[in-house]
Amino acid sequence: MKEIIIQLQQQLDNVAIPKTKDWWERYMKHVIPFRGVRMQDIKKQLHDVLQKNDIFNLTDKEQLAVALALFSENYAEDKLAGILYLQQHLYDRFECDFILSEYELLFQKELIFDWNICDWFCVRVLGPTIEKNGRACAERIADWSNAQNLWQARCSVVAFVYIAANAEYHPLIKHSCQILIKRPERFAKTGVGWMLREMSKINSKFVLDFLDEELAHLTTESLRNSIKYFEKDRQIFYIQHLKNRQ
Repeated sequence: MKEIIIQLQQQLDNVAIPKTKDWWERYMKHVIPFRGVRMQDIKKQLHDVLQKNDIFNLTDKEQLAVALALFSENYAEDKLAGILYLQQHLYDRFECDFILSEYELLFQKELIFDWNICDWFCVRVLGPTIEKNGRACAERIADWSNAQNLWQARCSVVAFVYIAANAEYHPLIKHSCQILIKRPERFAKTGVGWMLREMSKINSKFVLDFLDEELAHLTTESLRNSIKYFEKDRQIFYIQHLKNRQ
């Protein structure tokens, strides 16, 4: 397994772009190192290494071990390769309880610790996992809202961003948003803001009701994101209303 990861890392280094590395590290405020590899090149190099090593002949659990091991590496691109591997080949091959237990270990080991990796994991892995497995899986991920780990808790909201049109999940989304918006961390609140922004395209009443109940807990940043697609007059109303509460 380690040999495969080392080979991938060498190939990623070969296509790394110093300017890309510098841009991402500044953008992410140096919370995680980057190699400087574009997403399409991560995908290409990952596929090449997997093919060269006949990894698809391994069992699903052996392949899962490789994908999850990539999260233990230091660089963002290595973790993103793990996410791509899960998304493209593995997320739908396991029972929900088993695979979510494996994902929970990533947070327990603090292998996901920034919003970029967290959100890619949500959108490319957790969202499709919910789509495949349905309500029971959605409920378990929504329960992560109570997790002490910020990034696991953020997933309880962001995992639903691109399946928000499914009204079955709206009560779960609301409950998770109500918990996260009361947390003090910036990235708990911005996760809620993103979720509300997407919900506003589908169910504006959901967002308006939430703002009426929880406005005092929003920051200006999270509020602006929440109301991005509202008409200008309504945006001004809520921003002023929040300022008056502060």
